[in-house]
Amino acid sequence: MKRILLIIIISSQIFFLTGCWGAKELQSQTYITAIGLDYAEGEFTVYIQALNFVNIGKQEGASALQEASPIFIGEGKGKNIQSALSKLEQKVALPLYYGHIETVLLSENVIKEQMKSVIEFIGQNSLLRYNIWLFGTEQDIKEILTSESFFNFPSLYTIIHDPKSLTKNNFFIPIEQYNKFISTYYQAVGTQLIPSLDVNKASFSEDKKKKNIAVITGGFVTSQQQYKGWADKKDLSGLKWLSKKATNIPLSLFEEKVSVIIQNPKRTIKVVNGYKPAYHLIIKANAVLVQNEEDISLDKIKKELEKKIKNELLNTMEKSEEINADLLNISENAYRYHLKEWDVSTINSIDKGSLEHIEVRIQIEQNINYKH
Repeated sequence: MKRILLIIIISSQIFFLTGCWGAKELQSQTYITAIGLDYAEGEFTVYIQALNFVNIGKQEGASALQEASPIFIGEGKGKNIQSALSKLEQKVALPLYYGHIETVLLSENVIKEQMKSVIEFIGQNSLLRYNIWLFGTEQDIKEILTSESFFNFPSLYTIIHDPKSLTKNNFFIPIEQYNKFISTYYQAVGTQLIPSLDVNKASFSEDKKKKNIAVITGGFVTSQQQYKGWADKKDLSGLKWLSKKATNIPLSLFEEKVSVIIQNPKRTIKVVNGYKPAYHLIIKANAVLVQNEEDISLDKIKKELEKKIKNELLNTMEKSEEINADLLNISENAYRYHLKEWDVSTINSIDKGSLEHIEVRIQIEQNINYKH
């Protein structure tokens, strides 16, 4: 009896140890990590980026820096996004798996003409998560998807897949996940910004070989489900002063002779009544002085700093007027709390004069402390 019982126990343990018979091994699928979408002449071109997770796993050891992890790119065409992917699926050597996609990269044509198709595709694909990153580009999508990281690390360590850690201490343009984008896309006021990527081929090299590094150059602007245009980083410089995520902002003054870090800026937007809404904007922040080559007085630095911040806000408002879009999203206050006083079209009529008053108050808390 004991022998029969022992056989039953051993058999049951073997059954559980075998796991799910239908489970696939890591190397038996093509794990897509990013999708690129282009549109021209009534046809979509879909690019997939896949990485070898077996090779990436090996890079945890000391040999990680010896050999670059290969990047696999697939390309297919179709009248819609899914048909282009289906054509790719019919040609692959290993099945495509979409559950690891972190990023969707859109061409300018797609953002202009086919955002509805993109939104439907993401919403209907059960394996695409809403916390993916959304980027755009005016450049060759394949070149962006094959851009490099440092020290032969895989593409997972580039801004395409890891923008939050790479911009945390150098905030200049908000980078939002898809769920944030779609939550505001259908709003009656305000704008959405899709960060734009390009490849920098000049700033970095390894062993005298230039590195192709993907960088953010600006953003594509949409408002009320319409494409409004592209804005470069300079046009968008005022955005950081209204973002809650901008906690440490480096600035240079006096031809880069002075450097400061603005810490935790606080912003207040007040709506002013009139034939259309106007806005008073108050920015308060502390600053740490980290460089002062010519011993310029703190009072002079403070005034120049406040002037620079004000000018950045005005530059962004000028771009808002040019493309007829509220880049600073200041109209949201009027829409939420004063809708009885103005209709939506009046609230959306943003121009440089809408920012009636800007007040900037900067307190320089400490001077340079040198190590001893």
